[in-house]
Amino acid sequence: MVRRPTVFLTRDTVLDDVLERIGRQLHNEGVRVVRDWAPAREAAGAAPPPALAEAEVALFTMRTRCDAAMLHACPRLAGVVYPTIGVETLDLDAANDLGIAVGHGAMPENYLGVAEAVILLMLMWLYQPLASRDVALGRRARPAPRADAVWARMLRRRKVGLLGCGRIGRAIIERLQGWEVDIHFHDPYLATGDTPGGATGVSLETLLRESDVVVVSVALTAETRDIIDARTLAWMKPDAYLINVSRGEAIDEAALEQALRDGRIAGAALDVSRVEPMPQDHPLLRLDNCFVTPHMIGQTREVFEAIVPVAAENILRLLRGELPLYCRNPGVAERWAARRAALAQNGPARP
Repeated sequence: MVRRPTVFLTRDTVLDDVLERIGRQLHNEGVRVVRDWAPAREAAGAAPPPALAEAEVALFTMRTRCDAAMLHACPRLAGVVYPTIGVETLDLDAANDLGIAVGHGAMPENYLGVAEAVILLMLMWLYQPLASRDVALGRRARPAPRADAVWARMLRRRKVGLLGCGRIGRAIIERLQGWEVDIHFHDPYLATGDTPGGATGVSLETLLRESDVVVVSVALTAETRDIIDARTLAWMKPDAYLINVSRGEAIDEAALEQALRDGRIAGAALDVSRVEPMPQDHPLLRLDNCFVTPHMIGQTREVFEAIVPVAAENILRLLRGELPLYCRNPGVAERWAARRAALAQNGPARP
């Protein structure tokens, strides 16, 4: 009897319906799907679920953890897939060392939706549509027709600073062409010659001191954790706005709260937080100059139409011996091929 390839799909309190649909699609392709709760992202050192040891491919989410010990405990594992762009809860260095390929959800619908939402947030802070709505509802007096009385401001001729210039940052740059804005970025990880057109690279301090709107879209690393703290917030202009669509750990939330209370910056829009969802008693939720969304500002209908087929295709490619459609660690190809050759000696079936 030919053994069917096995895929482990974690359970997830937010995405479980999506993961169930991925599982059904894989089942229709002849794949054996096993589901169980993987350790939570906060559960460092937790034991892996027993079913994971059988899997050739495993799917995790940003609410689960896959550390080096878990990867070492999976003798048949050739690939890991995330349905989203972020893979920070995976020990990527360990995956590279072991020759495990990592697929993720870097489809255009994902990062382009976030880029569009960032521009929405910029305009929201500058134009203050809720304040104008309050005038229509009789909650606020109509401002006098003077420049010093009205609240709306144009994005035109302002300076936008992008902290991080990956897919999201580049998509923002592309979408702001023609808006007559001055775009700066800071990203020390960009390779020489890989700088985007339509924007100027500057130091972190210059970016924060000069920008009217600062957008944080960094990957979370040891260097970017708390990159926005009391010291760097002090560089920002008092009428500047901060937008974070990367990871909550990129910002020291206590320092941000104090800066907003003291009026050291004008406002912030946060789609991510250090604890997700943000606790209802969190002080940032009580500030009028802080707009919080629960990591969903770019979750469009289009991205959910794409997430299931893309995750399934990433998994099926790995099972067929191909790198994922969207590969987070393409440099692992040689080690991955060697790992697959070693696994093949034990006879893992392929679809």
